[in-house]
Amino acid sequence: MKKVFIQELNATCQLVDSYQDLRKKDLISIVRGAYMNPNSFESKIELLQKLFICPPDVWAVLIRPENRDEFWRLIQQLDWILKGPDFRPVASIRIRGQEMHLPDNDLAQVKTAEFVVATAHLIGFHSAKKDAIAIESLARFMATIARPKPGIMERIKRADGDQDPREELSTARADKRADLFKKADLVTMIIAAQWFNNAANKMLAAYGMNGGDPEAAPISQGIFVQDWERQIVRVAESQVYGGYDQVMARPLADVLAFIELKNDELRRKAQAGKNGR
Repeated sequence: MKKVFIQELNATCQLVDSYQDLRKKDLISIVRGAYMNPNSFESKIELLQKLFICPPDVWAVLIRPENRDEFWRLIQQLDWILKGPDFRPVASIRIRGQEMHLPDNDLAQVKTAEFVVATAHLIGFHSAKKDAIAIESLARFMATIARPKPGIMERIKRADGDQDPREELSTARADKRADLFKKADLVTMIIAAQWFNNAANKMLAAYGMNGGDPEAAPISQGIFVQDWERQIVRVAESQVYGGYDQVMARPLADVLAFIELKNDELRRKAQAGKNGR
């Protein structure tokens, strides 16, 4: 919470300024208010009413025409809503009576193949010029990361220690489910996509890879997939986890740790070469 001083009434109020200050049950409704008509002044007033905690007399003074500048100053501090949360908004999404489970909060259970496929769809969603294409990409993204529990045979075959509550990723099954996700709540899917993007960028940054730079030029799906294809081939050539398919089946954190190690070796060799001149 951020303290806000209203000079006209000599009153100190509070402004919610992060997702961490929201109750989970309020999260979706707040985002819906921000997204359904984000350019409407009326919707911004309604949103601020939910997030600015003050007595009624303070609010009455705040909305007077002469206090428009102060009012806009508060509204402009709500841009955090559009950036998405740093925590998983929901554990699952119910589609046609079946629970589709999201990955864990820190993406520790996400396999490399899932990350590559999901992020490619996410890039498609963010870069789409038409609403229909954006919704298609978002549905494919959700069908990739939100999956039901595995069947009995899959649970038996699973490697020891694999605690992922979701069935193994199958792009064929995900493609078939994409149409179902087109009918899911749009705001819930958007906030899940924002969370996944934030969590992935945090993980990439933790392992010394670029991620989450808001000023960076947008990347295309093709470039992203090609770059990760090269990274995975490099790891597969080392045989530390096995071949290409085995690398794609490893948790993303394992692969990132290895890439960071190899990149660090390359940097040390390059520095040693410079020092040896």
